[in-house]
Amino acid sequence: MMTLLFGYIKVQQRMNMIKGWKNNKTVHLFLVLWVHISLLNLFFVNHRGAVFLWQENSELNTLITHFVIALSAVFFYMMVSKLRVFFSNKKFALGNNLFILGSLAMMALIGLLLV
Repeated sequence: MMTLLFGYIKVQQRMNMIKGWKNNKTVHLFLVLWVHISLLNLFFVNHRGAVFLWQENSELNTLITHFVIALSAVFFYMMVSKLRVFFSNKKFALGNNLFILGSLAMMALIGLLLV
């Protein structure tokens, strides 16, 4: 009877975790970015038509690279969001300069990953 109860509690904990993921915008952002990057890397179009790179795209190294890129973009988003909240409580306000700085940092990160 106790194992059945503990099994039910574990199932309920997993269901609550899944419900939390459904409502978490950061998880949605990560999933959308990861799928977007993976789909962009899946094929390219040349003069003969679309070329699908199934084998290259399913390698572990490629999947980890896509994961790291999406994860770094989400961490960057979280950092900028926290900074905006932190600076909005202060007497001075940061406007578009923060977004310009964030865009420059993201471009530098992309350049670093491409090299």
